[in-house]
Amino acid sequence: MKPFDDYPRGGRWPLGHSNNVACRTGYGLELQRLTGQTCCAYCGVSLIVDYYRWLFLSVDHVVPKSAALLLGIPSSYTEDFFNQVLCCSGCNGFGNRYTVPPALGQALPEWQRDRFVELRDRVFNDRRERIAKRRAIERASLRGNLG
Repeated sequence: MKPFDDYPRGGRWPLGHSNNVACRTGYGLELQRLTGQTCCAYCGVSLIVDYYRWLFLSVDHVVPKSAALLLGIPSSYTEDFFNQVLCCSGCNGFGNRYTVPPALGQALPEWQRDRFVELRDRVFNDRRERIAKRRAIERASLRGNLG
């Protein structure tokens, strides 16, 4: 499943995390180098083609930290690079305040890596669909306003 298929070990194993606090010069670049991602995981826009696209580089926690707390997921999973994707700031903004629907994940007394990866993949697909719908609405609105 893209983008995680391209991660080391198929994105199914923890990759570590960064202590760097800057996205474009720190943890975002670390994630890019580690995974080879060059485009937004949600919309596909290149984030490295030029300086101006690089300014839009953002990193998204696929399973948000707030949702992980509610579900009892250890921070060692949510803070790890295998729960993060490169994205453009637009898609990251569309996906903010995401809550995991009960149909996708429920609290467990103990989270195993495989179970977390399954949840991460379901959440990624759900978020990608929601973001695509939001982008389509905004495009239609923009066309109407430019008319």
